[in-house]
Amino acid sequence: MTDVDNPKLLAIQAIKTQATTSASSVSSWTPASAPGSAQTTSIDAGLTDEVWTSPVADDYRSKISIASSSCNTAMSAVVSALTSAENEIYDAGLDRVPADSPEARWPDS
Repeated sequence: MTDVDNPKLLAIQAIKTQATTSASSVSSWTPASAPGSAQTTSIDAGLTDEVWTSPVADDYRSKISIASSSCNTAMSAVVSALTSAENEIYDAGLDRVPADSPEARWPDS
């Protein structure tokens, strides 16, 4: 019987590609400039002490920085988990499977 590409591996790789692209987009996202303001290079580039001088502004700066960092961390964790799943399939030698196997019929097996 002929071997075929493992459909679970192909699905993991497709999701990993999307997650990697999304992670890159999130980490390089820049907000649109407000009228009369300069474009920043990243979402938290303008969150400096010189710009934010009140206790409320300090609180916002902290929350924005934490949210930005947490989002990047979460996206990295997703990509890492997908890479681990991909590697498990390769390590098990299941990147190609018999066409009549349950693995080949995934997710309908």
